[in-house]
Amino acid sequence: MLLLSCSGLSRGFDEGPLFENIGFELQAGERVGLVGPNGVGKTTLLRILAGLDQPDDGEVRLHAGARVRLLRQQPLFEPGRTLFAEARSALDEWLAAHDDMIRTAEALAHATQESERKALAARYDRLNELLRHHDAYHVDHHIEQVLDGLGFRREDYDRPIETFSGGQQSRLMLAKLLLASPDVMLLDEPSNHLDIDATRWLEEYLVKQPEAMLIVSHDRYFLDRVVNKIFELHKRRLASYPGNFQQYWRLRQERYEQELKAWQAQRDYIAKQEEYIRRVHYGQLHKQAASRQKAIDKVERLERPTRIESPHMHFGSVRRSGDVVLHVEDLSKSYDRPLFKDLSFTLHRGKRLGIMGPNGSGKTTLLRVLLGEEGPDGGKVQRGHLVEFGYYDQHLHTLPADKPVLRAVWPDADLDAEEQSIRDLLGRFGLT
Repeated sequence: MLLLSCSGLSRGFDEGPLFENIGFELQAGERVGLVGPNGVGKTTLLRILAGLDQPDDGEVRLHAGARVRLLRQQPLFEPGRTLFAEARSALDEWLAAHDDMIRTAEALAHATQESERKALAARYDRLNELLRHHDAYHVDHHIEQVLDGLGFRREDYDRPIETFSGGQQSRLMLAKLLLASPDVMLLDEPSNHLDIDATRWLEEYLVKQPEAMLIVSHDRYFLDRVVNKIFELHKRRLASYPGNFQQYWRLRQERYEQELKAWQAQRDYIAKQEEYIRRVHYGQLHKQAASRQKAIDKVERLERPTRIESPHMHFGSVRRSGDVVLHVEDLSKSYDRPLFKDLSFTLHRGKRLGIMGPNGSGKTTLLRVLLGEEGPDGGKVQRGHLVEFGYYDQHLHTLPADKPVLRAVWPDADLDAEEQSIRDLLGRFGLT
């Protein structure tokens, strides 16, 4: 069933157009991954579809009374609510429908006229079917299922929302969207702030849902497991591919090679015709030359196809450190509860160590203790000879918000760095 369609959509800002004259349809049961380089307008497109932004041209149409909702990136909650109460508020529409059904049943029991009874009975049946379709007779069980799946503990249900971290509040926003179950889900990076178990649960949950979905994600494994179609937004155009991300990547390469051959063939054809025209233009065959010139003037020139290139990242040479990078003995840290205790390990030069665990288990706190930004409750951390740390902070606190991009990434230890080298580095990540 067709739920959403759009045609001729265009949107741009001062820097120029993001996309032009794009159109597509979303059917019930379609789970579409929206992919493309950073900055091409994926989030802007989602906002337009949700009615939170307006296109410069084109229109969005909803069909069959479809409801559309966008996963918001910035948490917004009623102050003072608990986790469970806020999650339950996502079902206000169905709870109101349940109350309406009860009132309709009471009115039906007291109705005396046959026409009134028929109208009330029909309304009761519609409300009953609506509630059954959305499993609204098992509200609390459904809420618990979603909150548990996204990694919330039962003992957290009665905690005020403001006591949760930003990442946990973002997970609550996702829980509310899943509970509301709109006909069209617009999911912008839904697996952000999820640990491995919660991500796997979300993948399994989404593939069982009948709603249409448009999903922006940089997690190719998540897209492989969830989506059944891919939209690629690139060079202001939208291209559609069947299947998951892996199939899209293969088809994208095949399409690129076909388009490159077509472009090269047209280029060779035009060059050959132009060479013939130059040779005979002033001779007896000038009429044929003029005819060929008219023919190539009418040819719609193909653009040279391009591929989405990954940033070229590499680490420069560093001075040789000692064989032991980190030595940790009996490290412990607690807040309102223990995070880790008696942790010991040695990290040798050239090794790569992964830290895994559920959200809230203390992974970031451990990094901060290793960096010396927080003190441990017990134990010690020894940094190896000539070891320097670089830290990528998920909350971006290390980026000065009051500086332009060029100065924000300028290395403090190398004030004499060349500006062009910094600009080249930013360009690799699509920042100009």
